[in-house]
Amino acid sequence: MKIFKKIGYLFVWCFVLGLVFLTLGFSINERKKIICTDVRVEITDSLENQFIRSRDIRNWVLSHNPHLLRKNLGNIDLRNIEDGVRKIKAVEDVNVFTSIVGQGKPGEGSVVVRIRQRNPEFRVDVPGRDYYMDRFGKSFDWTPNYTPRVMIISGVIANEFARKRLLPLITYIQADPFLNAQIDQIHVGGNGNLTMVPRVGDQLIYFGPPEDYQEKFRNLKALYKEGFKNGGWTLYKSINLAYKNQVICSKKR
Repeated sequence: MKIFKKIGYLFVWCFVLGLVFLTLGFSINERKKIICTDVRVEITDSLENQFIRSRDIRNWVLSHNPHLLRKNLGNIDLRNIEDGVRKIKAVEDVNVFTSIVGQGKPGEGSVVVRIRQRNPEFRVDVPGRDYYMDRFGKSFDWTPNYTPRVMIISGVIANEFARKRLLPLITYIQADPFLNAQIDQIHVGGNGNLTMVPRVGDQLIYFGPPEDYQEKFRNLKALYKEGFKNGGWTLYKSINLAYKNQVICSKKR
């Protein structure tokens, strides 16, 4: 009896698998007959960032694939579209696929472009270029369409300097609630030394080069929490953290 049961289960599974493959083959053949009548763009994080507009991506896809509409879905090079959209700097990830849901008519379908945008860590404002950098060190241009509230870096900044030396420091600031609430802007001098502008108080923080930043920030936090716990930071025009194991405060005259 057990043998007959096993044979019965095997027969059922073979029947189910055969039906699946038959349906899949039918779907593939039917899909080849469906015409593309639209390009739909889905930006998954549009509530958080707005660097990219759906209509701009749609226009880009159609301008680079002029015969896309009215083409059979099975003959569309989805990888080529995906690779092209991925080259847009504000795009972090993209997935392109076809959908048999078109404009409500039988035999019509669409190409769907699903995008996730880059999330900026900071904004670099230098003469001749204004751009953002994300957590992976990828830069993408500033746009007037959308300006998120991120730390602004000004001064003399090469892209390599921003990626290798500023990004770890700023990531450290953003991971610390106190520092993230206190540091508003950073200026980079021609010698690579940093000057920070705090949100509280009008003094400048001379940080020196972006090395040993963990120790320097520990000293800064100790100053604010212990030295300035009763106020008094308004008496000083500058805080100097550039020297090892020292915090030098200069009073206003």
